[in-house]
Amino acid sequence: MQDSRSNSVELTHKRAKTNGVTLHYVTAGHGPVVLCMHGWPQNHREFLPIIERLGDRYSFIAPDLRGYGDSDKPNEGYEPKTIAEDMIGLLNAENVKQFHILSHDLGGPPSVALAYLASDRALSLATIETPYFGLSHPGYVDPRVPYWHLGMHMNMDITRFLIEGREEQYLRHFFRDFAYNPNAVSEDEVQFYVMQMRQPGNLRASLNHYGYIPQMAEQTKELTRSKLTVPMLSWGGRRSFGDHCFECAKAIANSVQGGVIEQCGHWVFEENPEFVVGQLKEFWPKYDG
Repeated sequence: MQDSRSNSVELTHKRAKTNGVTLHYVTAGHGPVVLCMHGWPQNHREFLPIIERLGDRYSFIAPDLRGYGDSDKPNEGYEPKTIAEDMIGLLNAENVKQFHILSHDLGGPPSVALAYLASDRALSLATIETPYFGLSHPGYVDPRVPYWHLGMHMNMDITRFLIEGREEQYLRHFFRDFAYNPNAVSEDEVQFYVMQMRQPGNLRASLNHYGYIPQMAEQTKELTRSKLTVPMLSWGGRRSFGDHCFECAKAIANSVQGGVIEQCGHWVFEENPEFVVGQLKEFWPKYDG
């Protein structure tokens, strides 16, 4: 099935039952496997700029995580370890033995959990614009302090009351104001995510990824008591998380490279895909299985 955004790589849409939920996901490309874990308020589509450029050398598996898009929207199970188990089941359904991980935003904490839980299978972990909760290294600042929306979204009932019926205005604010280039996310993409957020259950379920931040912090703290052995690549946009991502990655992992992307905000795959692709083309081949 051809996706309207993908001009060069054919996407196959699938569904799989894993860990008690049914996930919608796409596969594309050929080569070593890359599992993609998206953030809020997006879904698998945010990885299309990467898939289009690297599908000739890597096989991508990009799910809508539980609570998003066309995947199930349960009331529970939004802890990083549970989502990591979702991914392990999905990889098993695809008969994948080894894989790279690529994540963004709130897809980052469960991707870290996955790297820990499947350290014998994960070849590498690339986290882009990821907030880290539950750490305590020198200079660490909990992202809930500088970013107002994290605390607000954790109060899911109030957030739903304020956003429902105003999804377009709210998401347009996110896509424009959290970017360095306010036009980086196209109007078509904005409208797609507005449509998605208006579907029954999408806003309620996706907000669980914020509502579970306390559990996210506790599980991350627990997991990172030992250093991550899976090699990491970590980048943040200067206008968004800045050096938070790289400094946190250095605190939890033995092998880390990355830094801060200048003239870039939160939506890195849309704002500067060529930079990310260049980094991944150098990083992944070092660890290809």
